[in-house]
Amino acid sequence: MLGKPETMTAIHTGLDPRVWKMAFARAVNTMGLSLVMSFLGIYVVETRGYPAWLYGVIALAANLGQSMSNAWAGNLSDRIGRRPLITTALFVRSGFIALLGAQVTLDAPLWTLGANIVASSTLRGCFEPVAYALVADVVRDDQRVAAFGIQRMGTNLGWAVGPALGGVLTLVIPYGAIFYISAGGMIIAGIVTLGVQDPVRKAADVAPPDGRSDGRGSGRDGDDLRRALREALADHVLRMLLLGTFLCALLETQMFSTFAIYMTKKIGLTKADVGLLYTFNGIGVLILQVPALGLIRRLGIRTVLPWSSLLDAIGFGLIGAATGFTGGAIAIVALTCAEVMFDPAQQTAIAEVADPAHRGRAYGVVGFASMIGIAFAPLLGGLLLDTIGDHHAAMWLTIATIGGGQTLCFFAFVRRRGMPRPAAPVTTAARRNLKV
Repeated sequence: MLGKPETMTAIHTGLDPRVWKMAFARAVNTMGLSLVMSFLGIYVVETRGYPAWLYGVIALAANLGQSMSNAWAGNLSDRIGRRPLITTALFVRSGFIALLGAQVTLDAPLWTLGANIVASSTLRGCFEPVAYALVADVVRDDQRVAAFGIQRMGTNLGWAVGPALGGVLTLVIPYGAIFYISAGGMIIAGIVTLGVQDPVRKAADVAPPDGRSDGRGSGRDGDDLRRALREALADHVLRMLLLGTFLCALLETQMFSTFAIYMTKKIGLTKADVGLLYTFNGIGVLILQVPALGLIRRLGIRTVLPWSSLLDAIGFGLIGAATGFTGGAIAIVALTCAEVMFDPAQQTAIAEVADPAHRGRAYGVVGFASMIGIAFAPLLGGLLLDTIGDHHAAMWLTIATIGGGQTLCFFAFVRRRGMPRPAAPVTTAARRNLKV
C-alpha cells in the first residue's frame, strides 16, 4: 500500500465518520472567517491609516491570548471531553465576530477593535487543539496521516472560497457587513459539531500523569498547565518539536499578515488580487493533498518534516523576487507544496509522541508554542515592512531564514526521535502502544 498512489476511496475506507464531520466544520468555519480576517490588516493599516507595527501589537496580544487558551483547553478537554469546548467556542465566537462587524461599520476606536480581536482569538484556542485531539482519538495509528490530511483539505476548501469571495464582496457591500456572513458560517459549523459523539466519555477516569488527584479547580488547572509545559521542555524530543513548531508558525503567519499588506502596499495589487492568490493556495491544497498523503506514507514523516520545512523557506524567499501577480502566484505554489507535506506530518508526529491518555494536553502544549510564534509574527512582519520593506529581496530573505532554523529543528527532532528516550512524567505506560 505504501508504494501505491493514494486515492480518496482508499482514504475514506475505514475512517470514523467524525473525521469527515470535523473536516466539514473546519471548511465552513474557515470560509466564514477568511471572508474578513484576510483583509483585517489592510483595513487597519490602509483604510484607517494606522502604522503596520501597531496592528502587529494588536495581533501579538490576540495570539498570546490564544496561546494560553490553546494549552488550557487542550488540558481541560482530557477531563471534560472534546465536544463541549469545540461547540461552545464556535457559538460564542460567532457573537464576537458579529460585534466586530458592527465596530468596523461604525469606525470604532482602535482600542475597542483590539479588545474584540483579542477575545475572538482567545476563543479560537478552545477549538483548534481540541479538534485535532478529537481526530487523533478516533483513528488508528496507520490512519493518522490521512485523517489529518483531510482536516487540512477542509481548512483549505474554506480558504479556496473565502478570501476570493471576500475580496469580491468588498467591492459591492461594506466591509463591516461581511462580518455578519462570517458569523453565520461559525454558527453552521457549531451546529455540525453538535452531531459529533465525544470520544472522551468519563473525565474521572483520566488521571494526571503524576498520579495525583484530578484537581478540577482553577488553581489546579494552572498547576497542570505549568507542569505540562515544564515536562515538554524537559523532553529532548518534544523540545525540538516545540521549537520547530514555534519557528514554523513565526514563518507561515507572514503569508496571512505581512504578505497581504506587502502585495497591496509595495507591489500594488488590489484586495481582489490578493484574495485570488489565497484562493490559489486553497485550490492547490485540494488538488495536491491526496497525492501528498501517498507521498508522506511512502517517504515517512522523518523525511518529510525537515525537507518540507526547507521548501517553505524557499517559497518565502521567492516572494522577494515577485514584481506582480504572476510572481506572487509562483511563490504561493511553492508554499502550497510545502504545506500539503508538512502539516499532516506534523500533526501525526504530535499524536505519535503523545501519551494517549493526555493527548489533548499534548496538542495544547504544541498549540501554545505555535501561537507564541503566530503572536510575534505580525509584529515582526510589520517592523520589517516599516524598515526594509522597500528592499524586497532583503526583506523576504530575512523572513526565509526563519525557515532555515525550522529545518534544522526538525532534522534534530527526527534524529532524536529515533534515539532511546529517558522516562519522563509525561510519558506513561500507555505510550508503549505507540510507535515512537
